[in-house]
Amino acid sequence: NMVGHGFVKADPKRNEGKGSLEFLARDPGGDDKFRKLLDPEVNCRVRDDVWIHFFERRGNLTVGYGAGTDTIGPELGFGFATGDALREKVLLVKLAWGGKSLAVDFRPPSSGGTTGPFYTELVTQYKSVIEGAATYFPELKNSQFALAGMGWHQGWNDRINGDFVNEYETNLANF
Repeated sequence: NMVGHGFVKADPKRNEGKGSLEFLARDPGGDDKFRKLLDPEVNCRVRDDVWIHFFERRGNLTVGYGAGTDTIGPELGFGFATGDALREKVLLVKLAWGGKSLAVDFRPPSSGGTTGPFYTELVTQYKSVIEGAATYFPELKNSQFALAGMGWHQGWNDRINGDFVNEYETNLANF
């Protein structure tokens, strides 16, 4: 999920190491996009052009911005791909909470009804990070920021309620 429970190190006791970033990076038939994330000692590379803010954790993009300091989420691959594609500096503002719905928790104001508390919190947190970016990341002190996109990987909690399912597309478009 978006919070990030991905394992970096391959543990042979856990699914023979399969499903970890290390397994994917060392697989001779695997994709180079995984290999470039790790150095030969299986340490994650650190981006000097991509920064991330995930609640109290912040710094250059590397492992440690998942659910724990040794796990990863989609921010790692997304951040590396974005950093490779752009000449500009990249700041990822990761906001992720498990067990939430779009119909209630993240409900956008334009969907009518009560605005979701996590929608409000997301907007508040994002603005706070952008306003404090120069303090959090001194190397970005004179940077101009623009919201260029948003990743959304959510829907499990909406699928358990028929009404939520029926309005999911509209709520997501409104979001």
